[in-house]
Amino acid sequence: MKTVQMNNIITTSFLKRTLTNGLIATALCLGMTSCDISDDNDPVVVVDLPIEIDGTELMNDIQSNREEALQTFTIDAGFGGTAIGAQGTNVVFGPNAFVDANGDLVTGAVTLELLEVYNKAAMALQRLATNGKNDNGDVEALISGGEFFIRADKDGEEVFPANPFQVFVPSETFDPDMRLFSAEGGCDTLDCEVVWEEDEEEVMQGEGMGPDGTYVTGYAGFREEFGWTNLDKWYNYAGPKTMIFVDTPEGYDETNCSVFISYDGEPGLALLDIYDEEQGMFTEHYGQLPIGLEVHIIFMSKQDGDYIYAIQSATIGADHIEVIGATQTATEAELFALIDALP
Repeated sequence: MKTVQMNNIITTSFLKRTLTNGLIATALCLGMTSCDISDDNDPVVVVDLPIEIDGTELMNDIQSNREEALQTFTIDAGFGGTAIGAQGTNVVFGPNAFVDANGDLVTGAVTLELLEVYNKAAMALQRLATNGKNDNGDVEALISGGEFFIRADKDGEEVFPANPFQVFVPSETFDPDMRLFSAEGGCDTLDCEVVWEEDEEEVMQGEGMGPDGTYVTGYAGFREEFGWTNLDKWYNYAGPKTMIFVDTPEGYDETNCSVFISYDGEPGLALLDIYDEEQGMFTEHYGQLPIGLEVHIIFMSKQDGDYIYAIQSATIGADHIEVIGATQTATEAELFALIDALP
């Protein structure tokens, strides 16, 4: 039996059941010739009402976390320039870099916004998992070298790239299998539910300036549009694979919680984005999870100002079912630190 951790939800459910039971008992009594509703021997009809948990706070928090993580820069549209994020992302523009919605060149100061996501904790709190759709339409895990989002405006009006611009992602090593990915369907707004699709653009080993002013190595490539970018490679695994199901506490479903899989030792975080209503469990798409893989399952919601969460280690077995046990509460900073400390 699933256990709900929040007292206000337990109280609401209890009151609903008590009221319903009383109404049913009264209705049964009115249909009889004589009835003593105070008789302790009378049967009690129990109606097990579903527990309702509001998901508004979690969904609002995901969006606000993205907004708060945006960094702002000023670029001269005529001369171009470089924006360097706090985590080392370089965005480099040449001269005459922007056009307006009508395709006319923009002059003067342009405001550039940059969102960088380079760790599992930020991926979880901003719901920016590394789920990728391959050429067959299957959704598989990606190993991420970093995610970022770019948008720009001039006096509050959105502007667009006039020419390809360069992006640089810092890394101490270079993996030739890494590729650039964009949001599925070309979604270019901050509130996208991002699933990544591989682009044709190549990346190369490059050098860029880090936040401290020193030059570092990493990946360099070109983009033609603003929006979402991810530097990834497919998580290739030669062994047998399986489906996984995660059984969350009573009342939690796709509307009010998130369930992630963190691959131990790998920089990626997969979102279980399918909720099987018949079984009451979360799962993934096509049984692509390697058997024997060491992982951590992350369950999280937000209610009354606190995160409700559970983090459980597991070794994936055939037809794996993970039952979320006792949950705990944490502040945003506490949960960030817990996820950031995962292997």
